[in-house]
Amino acid sequence: MNTRSRSGFTLVELLVVIAIIGVLIALLLPAVQQAREAARRMQCTNNLKQLAIAMHLHHDAHGKFPQGYADIRSTGRASIDNEGHWSWSTFVLPYIEQTALADLLNADELDASTALTDSTVLTAAQQTQAAFRCPSDTGPELNENVGHAIAAGGDNLMPVSNYVVNNNNYGTIQARSTNNLNGSSGATGLFWRDSESSFRDITDGTSNTFLLGEKSYQFASSAPEPAYAGSLYAARDFNTTGPEQASGHQGLVAIFGSLRVPINPAYISSSVIERQGYSSRHPGGAQFALADGSVRFFSENIEHSVDSAINSTIERLAGISDGAVIGEN
Repeated sequence: MNTRSRSGFTLVELLVVIAIIGVLIALLLPAVQQAREAARRMQCTNNLKQLAIAMHLHHDAHGKFPQGYADIRSTGRASIDNEGHWSWSTFVLPYIEQTALADLLNADELDASTALTDSTVLTAAQQTQAAFRCPSDTGPELNENVGHAIAAGGDNLMPVSNYVVNNNNYGTIQARSTNNLNGSSGATGLFWRDSESSFRDITDGTSNTFLLGEKSYQFASSAPEPAYAGSLYAARDFNTTGPEQASGHQGLVAIFGSLRVPINPAYISSSVIERQGYSSRHPGGAQFALADGSVRFFSENIEHSVDSAINSTIERLAGISDGAVIGEN
């Protein structure tokens, strides 16, 4: 009688094959993840570049950069208030192919504290804008931390923005460039309330000055109250305890960045003062657009000083006219 042998894998051979496949996956997966992050970071770079170009186009059209945020009231403009005001992101919409949305928001005539009762306008305003989102960020489409100032303090949420403009180089976010209505020295960056900064104001050089940078959604998730990402279109400039606290919730932390804390801080407390920095989901640092339109990645380990002296490279890059020489520290 003939016996027929059967071909196939033995159990040992099968286990060896599975082990080899597992090793290959372990070797390839990090490379795939790195490639995906590289692609996301490249898109983020492009977003920052396009926003910088939009600000340049605004400057070409108006002779100045967009206001950090604007008070369009005919009376009472001298006072910091608890009202909503249109922010820089609204004013660059026509320069990123969003003229129709800009027309709907009607920032030239409609106060940002007016409730959005028009469903068409509200629906349009709540649409995610890819130009303002870093692909690496894991936050939701709408900023769920706050009911936004654009809706008269109501529950309408506005889209998350992962990009905020440069307001200050070492202190807390400021509403004004001088005096700030509370005796503080004011903003040292390019953007504040009703700012009219132009290229001529950047005496440190456009390649040595931050224009805008990244802000992640809830970066320090273990903190009592994690860092907020930015929000589009509007913000308040007062938060019950005075202008120096104007960064909380619907306030200026949603549109401005400051170097009060380092890039990607390891921990952020519940203090609004500590929620004013720059952060990202990119490993090791965050990206910034400079005033010349270039985009650079800055390490979270770059030297950062918390005193009032402007004595580190990162602080010098955030000031527009400090006169300090940019070094390597």
